[in-house]
Amino acid sequence: MKNVLVYCRQGFEKDCAAELSEVASNKGFYGYAKVVPDAGYVVYNFDQADAGEALIQQLNFNRLIFARQIVAVNDVIELEQGGRVESLLEAARELPLAEEIWIETADTNEAKALSNLIKKLEKPLREGWKKSGVLRNKAVGVRHHVFMLDGEAAYLGVSYAACRSEFPMGIRRLRFPAAGPSRSTLKLEEAFLQFVPEQAREADLTEGMTAVDLGAAPGGWTYQFVKKGIHVIAIDNGPMQKELMSTGLVQHEKADGFKFEPPYTVDWLVCDMVERPMKVAELMAKWLASGWTRRAIFNLKLPMKKRYQEVSLCLQAIDDLLRKAGVSYHYQVKHLYHDREEVTVCIMVR
Repeated sequence: MKNVLVYCRQGFEKDCAAELSEVASNKGFYGYAKVVPDAGYVVYNFDQADAGEALIQQLNFNRLIFARQIVAVNDVIELEQGGRVESLLEAARELPLAEEIWIETADTNEAKALSNLIKKLEKPLREGWKKSGVLRNKAVGVRHHVFMLDGEAAYLGVSYAACRSEFPMGIRRLRFPAAGPSRSTLKLEEAFLQFVPEQAREADLTEGMTAVDLGAAPGGWTYQFVKKGIHVIAIDNGPMQKELMSTGLVQHEKADGFKFEPPYTVDWLVCDMVERPMKVAELMAKWLASGWTRRAIFNLKLPMKKRYQEVSLCLQAIDDLLRKAGVSYHYQVKHLYHDREEVTVCIMVR
């Protein structure tokens, strides 16, 4: 596989391409991106025959900001009506063996029109893959992806468990809780699921911990802590949801989130304030460098242009401040499905 196909949110293709270009060049891979505005995906082309596979096997998925899914592919496959399965299966014989196959599209209204065709193709595709021996249980962690562009063309590629999303189209869909104070609660729920591995949640998200929520009202992010039995100091001049306050787990402080200092070190700091991304980044770094928190999840609200460059500047500023303070840390960053014009960052002090 010589190229890389990345799914992203519609409208973020240029940012996805800019990120992939830098990431690839840092690993010694050079090529060019095919960017179609509002397509919901980007294809990055390389000269080396195996560059796509070689690159994705070196990446950390939770540090690929704008990638919802990442797949190594070759060129577009032209599909003949009535012979689509055969065309794809012929190309699949050139791929590594896989344990499963997914059929997907971009997350756009135009691509959703293909849903009926995909339903018709799913069963014969899977049967064809099995009969041909392309699918094998022993091919653990390898997945084939058919990415339909329209009824006449598709990309066929491969992903590896070490660097990919485990959700179709790279989308983790969550249900809004009836007791949730605001829809923003889904952003923090998704962040916890994305950034805190299941095996670590008992240590990192457990009853009796303490958290600070900057810009908390009406309590969407606070709600995620409260339902886990975690005590929250909610900082906001606005009102908090009454049901949250009645739990006895929330201490509401009417204060400026940029001036508040905690009375003791807390386990978590979260922040979803609408402010310049660099200002928020510097505030988060201050908390971590001062030892006021051990973990932080926060959103960076992005400008309309050069969004990848803005995030990179913020992450560099955080790194500079924490290194100066002698703080060792691990970070993850993602444009989550429930984010809009923002990205979510998770930092944990080692």
